Amino acid sequence: MSSEIPADVGDAVLPCAALLADADPGRTTEPVPSEDEAGERIRAATARCEAPIKPQYLLSQVAVQTHGKRQAPEEPGKGKGKDGQWKKRRGQNKAKDREGNISAMRSVRATQLCSRLAYTNFCGGVSGSHGEKKECKENHDVEEAMRVKLPQIADACPVLQRNGICAAGLNCRFGGHIVAGKNVDRDGVELTPTSPWTVKVPGIGSPLGEANAFGYDVIVSLRKRSIDFSRTSAVVKAWQRHMSNGAVGEPDKPIGVIEGERRPIDFRGKTVLAPLTTVGNLPFRRLCVKLGCEVTVGEMALARTILDGGPAELSLLRRHESEKCFGVQVAGGDVEEMTKVAQFVEDSVDCDFVDINCGCPLDEVHKFGAGSRLMSRGKHMEGIVRCMSSVLRSKHLTLKMRTAHFEDKKADDFELFHGRTAHKLIPKLESWGVSAIVIHGRTARQRYTKLADWDYVHECSKRITRNTPLIACGDVLSWEECQEHRRSHGADAVMVGRGALMKPWLFTEINDSRHWDISANERFDLMRDFVHYGLDHWGADARGVETTRRFLLEWMSFSCRYVPVGLLEQLPSKMNWRPRPYVGRSDLETKLASQNAQDWVEMTESLLGKVPDGFSFVPKHKSSSYEKSEGDAPGSSG
Repeated sequence: MSSEIPADVGDAVLPCAALLADADPGRTTEPVPSEDEAGERIRAATARCEAPIKPQYLLSQVAVQTHGKRQAPEEPGKGKGKDGQWKKRRGQNKAKDREGNISAMRSVRATQLCSRLAYTNFCGGVSGSHGEKKECKENHDVEEAMRVKLPQIADACPVLQRNGICAAGLNCRFGGHIVAGKNVDRDGVELTPTSPWTVKVPGIGSPLGEANAFGYDVIVSLRKRSIDFSRTSAVVKAWQRHMSNGAVGEPDKPIGVIEGERRPIDFRGKTVLAPLTTVGNLPFRRLCVKLGCEVTVGEMALARTILDGGPAELSLLRRHESEKCFGVQVAGGDVEEMTKVAQFVEDSVDCDFVDINCGCPLDEVHKFGAGSRLMSRGKHMEGIVRCMSSVLRSKHLTLKMRTAHFEDKKADDFELFHGRTAHKLIPKLESWGVSAIVIHGRTARQRYTKLADWDYVHECSKRITRNTPLIACGDVLSWEECQEHRRSHGADAVMVGRGALMKPWLFTEINDSRHWDISANERFDLMRDFVHYGLDHWGADARGVETTRRFLLEWMSFSCRYVPVGLLEQLPSKMNWRPRPYVGRSDLETKLASQNAQDWVEMTESLLGKVPDGFSFVPKHKSSSYEKSEGDAPGSSG
């Protein structure tokens, strides 16, 4: 397929192309070297963990535009410390680093109309906590809102075109459904609170095709502790009696698991999308499903915050109808809290399985006794698994863990397993009631440094005693690696995380057993698909547009690492290969490889319009951040 620049990208590509021309990059044009020379060059590059890019695409020098100045790019993920030495940038950027973006979104939100008025052309007030009607304090001045409204991004609203209606209504940044100051459907019929559409789509917070969109009544019930958790209480009390008796033998099970009630679920041979914090949102999962992903898992949700009725945490439980096999992941260190969440999910959430997070390496999660720390709290882990399994009747329970929390240097088998402990937990987890086990081939201390240890994953697979599916993950970036792990490392299924962020079409490659030399145009079309899914999910109003932009940029901070298949001298590509500066086969392909956040912002503007005044972008995950981007002047993009 053609790799020319799409017409709607326009000038967004030109700054990068002009920059490359001005920098006199020194693109290699010598004749193709002999096979021996090529082999030596490939060996030298891979020994340095560099991607073996064909020499005709390499640059001898490149400059990066940042705040109007050019500088040589620092190695991704690193910066200089106080002593002038290079140091690793780890963890996450703080919220204060993204304050410019947050402030811009607040100012955009302040100009919007009441969402009920914008959607149904009428607002009759809001319901109080006791069902009484109260005055709505949102903006209802339609004439003024239309006057100060930002320019249309496009004449046709993509949400309206696909769904027949746009719940953003008068607040929508696109055109095609506002007639004489009224919101209309695809057929031009004016919407009212009694329109049939309002049954299918109650509001902008309940998109078409999505499940688990909880209303205010559920949030209030959680906050007021008015939900009946008697099943949880009975199970937890039985566990507490077992513990008080010295934890001897099997605990009582007043509410036993009836296996026949659970729908059969088989992960074997399937591809699974990992629960990716921030970037594993519903629109991205939809994109992966379109590209062949068979099992999806939502972002990690904190059990305590769910029970407190946190709207943001509850939104992590959303499921799109295209997700045929979907699980929710919860993190927590308290037996009663986790069991209550399991009962809430069993009774109120549309999903196929519940996954316990025993792999998160973040200290702020560890302070609750959750994440990978749970691996070192044996009795708490047992109580959580046993009790959650008891209250889950129609949904399966899975558990995702690392090879260890921290290496146990006092372990009897330290010489053999270097202090890792997952292999000891696997037989116990099977007896406690999990339906599948997920193992990430690194310790929590390693985070994402060093390659995953698949030999240890193989050792863990030998500890399976009850035919429980073992799902394994770590550094999968090609279909060959996926097949190798299934064939040689005991993985019944393979979970993909960062590989999907770099190239979500990896699922297509795995299903077809081929390398896809995807064109720049095709990659840009996938970005467009993500934008459409984002507008469906977050809304096509100004707030939804900027939320979609933010998560598109977060994804681009990973996807820029992808090196096109046609540029590599050796396949398959490896996760730890870093590319030297290079140019692509088109200006767009070069731009997609840019490590400058300002280039990412410019590409989003071709899909979502100009960024608002005061906008800046800093990737949430430092491991993927290269340069902070912000406008030189209010309202500008560069």
